[in-house]
Amino acid sequence: MCRFSRLVLILLFFSFNLHAEKVKGPSPSKAGNLSVDIVASGSPKYIEDWLTNSRSEGVTIKRLKEAKPNQLIVISFLVSGMTPNLSQNYAFSVSMYIEQPDGKLLFGKKDYARGSGKSPNVASFVMADPALDLILEHSDPEGVYKVYAQVKDLVSNKTSKASYEIKFSK
Repeated sequence: MCRFSRLVLILLFFSFNLHAEKVKGPSPSKAGNLSVDIVASGSPKYIEDWLTNSRSEGVTIKRLKEAKPNQLIVISFLVSGMTPNLSQNYAFSVSMYIEQPDGKLLFGKKDYARGSGKSPNVASFVMADPALDLILEHSDPEGVYKVYAQVKDLVSNKTSKASYEIKFSK
């Protein structure tokens, strides 16, 4: 590979990473105080990190704030504060939708992602499964796309909502 080609690849890499901010993830809620946090990144790496770290440690996420055409956007839903049942298990579902800049629905699905298992002993996040991979194309309108999520605790029937914005520019 010639020096010029390497320079172009390096500049492309940095231009995609300039639109993300690296921050420590949000703090989890305690049992009974249901919450959902939406995270978006330009790489699924944080999901791999999530699977290898303890849930209470948290994961550093490069939060994507601006996307370019044909760029991978990985969107996950982090749930905490689930109420355990008598067997000390939790269960939840996450419904979500994405609005285009003009307010029209781009994509949405009731009960898109789920989670269940043994309730953690300390306040922790559970990543809903599956994450959503989104790629906006040149034909998609520029502007701010809004991701909305509502988690429903299937034990307590409580709900919680969150939103996240991603600017799309060509």
